[in-house]
Parts: sequence; C-alpha cells; structure tokens
Amino acid sequence: MEDENFRKELEELFRLFKRLIEKESVEGMSDMDPQQMEQLKAFMAQFEDVKDKLQIEMIPVDPFSKMMVSSLVQQLREQLGPEDDVAPQETIDDLLNRRETELQALSDASQRYQSLIETIDEQLKNPELSDAEIDMLLDKRSQISAKMTKV
Repeated sequence: MEDENFRKELEELFRLFKRLIEKESVEGMSDMDPQQMEQLKAFMAQFEDVKDKLQIEMIPVDPFSKMMVSSLVQQLREQLGPEDDVAPQETIDDLLNRRETELQALSDASQRYQSLIETIDEQLKNPELSDAEIDMLLDKRSQISAKMTKV
C-alpha cells in the first residue's frame, strides 16, 4: 500500500510538473532555450506512455527520497495554485453528510440507516481510497450498524 501511495504521489509530481511547463510555455521562460523546452515536453510525454508499466515496488526507494517527492508535490501545488478547469472533489465526509441530509425525509430510521450503509459500501468499492479513508468509512459503518440494532 505504501508503494501505491508513493506511485500516486510520483504521478502527481509529474502531472504538476507538466502543468508548470505548460504554464511557463504560455508565459514564456526567458531562462530556457526553446529547444530545451521541447525536449522537456517530449520527456513528459514519454513518461505518460510508460508510467503504467513502471513497477515502483521493484525499485527500492528510501524514505528520504519519498519525503522529497512529497515535499516537491506540496511546493508545486502552492506555486501553481488551484486548477481552474478541475472542480474540487467532494470529500467522503461531505458525501456522507449530504446523503444523511437527503435521507432526513425518510420517517423510517431503519430504512435511513440501511441507505447510509449502502452508500458507505459503494464508497468502499473505490480502489483509490487511502487507508485513512477506508478506516473512517468502516468506523462510520460500524456506528450506523450499532444504531440500527437499537431501532
């Protein structure tokens, strides 16, 4: 799981770096030769082609390097600011709170709890969830199940 998180962070680093290059191409980089810029763009395109074939778990990466990648991702996010074309994703908490609000109209508490559990089960099928998100969903599911036994 740690390797998968590192892989996602590495992909995020390249995605942000690509965004930086595109932004700088539009604004113009006075320090960089246009030929160098084209080579950098070609490299980024090649990464897109091979990223799914990379097996990060086969390459030993020390914790310091992982920390550096994480730090670079954070710095690039701060430097680039929010993405204009991407709507903010709804967090799992937001989704569950919205679903609870929608289900308030149901007078049958048992049915309301069952619908919430179904929503949680659907979210648990998402392979991109972090361990913390899975734990939070399972805790919430357990709480709702306990409430159902009291009804």
